[in-house]
Amino acid sequence: MADDVPALPTNAEDLKRHKALSAMESTSIVTDSAPPPSTAANPEALGEALGSITAAAAPPPKPTSTAVKVKAEDVNLVMEHFELNKTKATDALRRNAGDLMATLKNLVSV
Repeated sequence: MADDVPALPTNAEDLKRHKALSAMESTSIVTDSAPPPSTAANPEALGEALGSITAAAAPPPKPTSTAVKVKAEDVNLVMEHFELNKTKATDALRRNAGDLMATLKNLVSV
């Protein structure tokens, strides 16, 4: 029977969530002497359980666009076909990690 009992969480956040969920479950256990519980969950326990859920960490920021190397011929092509100056053409390529096709697609869609 000891195999049926799940292990308790080891970190504080998971332990808090486990306690809140256990409180929700304990209010919904039906005994012979008690009337059946309503279909609504215990609002306090539900609030605690949902409050302990956190969003995933944001992805790390992308490297600055000045660190991306761009090819001179790509800059010239963007300058010619989109009538941009060298700075704007270079920045457009850097925003797309030096990928010419992605830059062209972004410039056409703007």
